[in-house]
Amino acid sequence: MEEKKKDIVDEVKEEVEKELKDTLHPPEEERKPVLIPFLNLSKFRFVDINSELFREYIYANGSKITIHYPLKLSVAQNNAHRVFDSSGLSYYIPPNWISIVWKAKPGAPNFIM
Repeated sequence: MEEKKKDIVDEVKEEVEKELKDTLHPPEEERKPVLIPFLNLSKFRFVDINSELFREYIYANGSKITIHYPLKLSVAQNNAHRVFDSSGLSYYIPPNWISIVWKAKPGAPNFIM
Protein backbone atom coordinates (compact mmCIF):
# COMPACT_ATOMS: atom_id res chain seq x y z
CA MET A 1 0.00 0.00 0.00
CA GLU A 2 1.14 3.45 -0.81
CA GLU A 3 1.14 5.93 2.06
CA LYS A 4 -0.82 9.10 1.42
CA LYS A 5 1.56 12.01 1.06
CA LYS A 6 0.86 14.94 3.38
CA ASP A 7 0.68 18.41 2.00
CA ILE A 8 2.60 21.26 3.60
CA VAL A 9 -0.48 22.55 5.47
CA ASP A 10 -0.98 19.19 7.20
CA GLU A 11 2.71 18.97 8.08
CA VAL A 12 2.76 22.47 9.59
CA LYS A 13 -0.48 21.77 11.46
CA GLU A 14 0.99 18.60 13.00
CA GLU A 15 4.18 20.42 13.98
CA VAL A 16 2.24 23.26 15.65
CA GLU A 17 -0.05 20.83 17.49
CA LYS A 18 2.97 18.87 18.77
CA GLU A 19 4.73 22.06 19.84
CA LEU A 20 1.63 23.30 21.66
CA LYS A 21 1.11 19.93 23.33
CA ASP A 22 4.74 19.82 24.46
CA THR A 23 4.59 23.41 25.69
CA LEU A 24 1.22 23.31 27.44
CA HIS A 25 1.34 19.68 28.63
CA PRO A 26 4.95 18.49 28.89
CA PRO A 27 5.64 15.01 30.25
CA GLU A 28 5.55 14.92 34.07
CA GLU A 29 9.32 14.42 34.35
CA GLU A 30 9.90 17.64 32.37
CA ARG A 31 7.55 19.76 34.48
CA LYS A 32 9.73 21.67 36.83
CA PRO A 33 8.32 24.48 38.89
CA VAL A 34 9.95 27.80 38.17
CA LEU A 35 9.55 30.52 40.71
CA ILE A 36 8.19 33.55 38.93
CA PRO A 37 7.69 36.84 40.77
CA PHE A 38 4.08 37.37 41.83
CA LEU A 39 2.81 40.95 41.78
CA ASN A 40 -0.68 41.58 43.12
CA LEU A 41 -2.07 45.06 42.52
CA SER A 42 -5.66 43.98 43.09
CA LYS A 43 -7.86 44.09 46.19
CA PHE A 44 -7.78 40.28 46.37
CA ARG A 45 -5.88 38.46 49.12
CA PHE A 46 -3.82 35.51 47.87
CA VAL A 47 -2.64 32.55 49.91
CA ASP A 48 0.34 30.35 49.16
CA ILE A 49 -0.61 26.97 47.65
CA ASN A 50 2.82 26.02 46.30
CA SER A 51 2.60 22.73 48.18
CA GLU A 52 0.31 21.41 45.43
CA LEU A 53 1.56 19.48 42.38
CA PHE A 54 -1.63 20.23 40.49
CA ARG A 55 -5.16 21.56 41.03
CA GLU A 56 -8.07 20.47 38.87
CA TYR A 57 -11.51 22.08 38.68
CA ILE A 58 -14.33 19.80 37.53
CA TYR A 59 -17.57 21.07 36.01
CA ALA A 60 -21.06 19.51 35.83
CA ASN A 61 -20.69 18.87 32.08
CA GLY A 62 -17.53 16.82 32.71
CA SER A 63 -15.04 19.43 31.52
CA LYS A 64 -11.93 20.08 33.60
CA ILE A 65 -9.35 22.79 34.10
CA THR A 66 -6.01 21.47 35.33
CA ILE A 67 -3.37 23.81 36.71
CA HIS A 68 0.11 22.35 37.22
CA TYR A 69 2.27 23.73 40.03
CA PRO A 70 -0.16 26.37 41.32
CA LEU A 71 1.48 28.95 43.55
CA LYS A 72 -1.15 31.43 44.73
CA LEU A 73 -4.92 31.28 45.28
CA SER A 74 -7.54 33.92 45.98
CA VAL A 75 -11.16 32.99 46.73
CA ALA A 76 -13.71 35.77 46.14
CA GLN A 77 -16.93 36.18 48.11
CA ASN A 78 -18.87 34.63 45.20
CA ASN A 79 -16.50 31.59 45.37
CA ALA A 80 -14.71 32.46 42.13
CA HIS A 81 -11.06 31.45 42.28
CA ARG A 82 -8.02 33.24 40.95
CA VAL A 83 -4.92 31.07 40.64
CA PHE A 84 -1.35 31.96 39.69
CA ASP A 85 0.92 29.11 38.54
CA SER A 86 4.66 28.53 38.33
CA SER A 87 4.80 29.31 34.61
CA GLY A 88 3.40 32.79 35.25
CA LEU A 89 -0.12 32.05 34.00
CA SER A 90 -3.06 33.59 35.84
CA TYR A 91 -6.42 31.79 35.86
CA TYR A 92 -9.91 33.03 36.66
CA ILE A 93 -12.10 30.09 37.66
CA PRO A 94 -15.83 30.94 37.62
CA PRO A 95 -17.77 29.74 40.66
CA ASN A 96 -19.86 27.17 38.76
CA TRP A 97 -17.39 24.28 39.24
CA ILE A 98 -18.67 21.30 41.21
CA SER A 99 -15.43 19.84 42.53
CA ILE A 100 -11.73 20.51 43.00
CA VAL A 101 -9.05 17.83 43.01
CA TRP A 102 -5.45 18.47 44.02
CA LYS A 103 -2.37 16.53 44.97
CA ALA A 104 0.16 17.70 47.52
CA LYS A 105 3.86 17.48 46.81
CA PRO A 106 5.64 14.66 48.66
CA GLY A 107 5.91 15.56 52.35
CA ALA A 108 3.70 18.64 51.98
CA PRO A 109 0.42 19.05 53.87
CA ASN A 110 -2.67 17.77 52.08
CA PHE A 111 -4.81 20.66 53.36
CA ILE A 112 -3.60 24.17 54.02
CA MET A 113 -6.81 26.21 54.17
